[in-house]
Amino acid sequence: MERLLYRKPANPFSIPDRVCRRVVNNAKWVGECLECQYSKGSHGYAQIGWNESGARRATTAHRAAWTFYHGTQIPEGMTIDHSCKNRVCIAKDHLRLMTNYENARRTAGRDWNIGECAHGHSNVHLKEYERKDGEKRLHCSVCVESKGHSAFFLK
Repeated sequence: MERLLYRKPANPFSIPDRVCRRVVNNAKWVGECLECQYSKGSHGYAQIGWNESGARRATTAHRAAWTFYHGTQIPEGMTIDHSCKNRVCIAKDHLRLMTNYENARRTAGRDWNIGECAHGHSNVHLKEYERKDGEKRLHCSVCVESKGHSAFFLK
């Protein structure tokens, strides 16, 4: 059985079409970005909420916008990245689908090529290593072996 390289959502849900339309209709162009005018959460992303079967649901605006533009829900294990790095932008050309793992590596100051580690090795070299504290993480095996970091991991 293949190990999942992402955390599955506890309560997955679909974003309704009506919510996706509301996000796209409530935006204005600011320079090169189409900025959503809904409120921002403490994480800095524009967000939208709705009621569904008596439960309150919420998502970020860029996820709803991507769903609107592509007519499909975001696949499990995937996330939406802003190529412009503007957290309230919902411009179609600025939103790209990628794995959660790849997106997590693209934070400030670490914007290396998609499909490669920071040193240019292909993602085919990704290997799960177990740290001495028991936590498992993905690392580039070429980098781990060449830098002598294997001592930090269990054999």
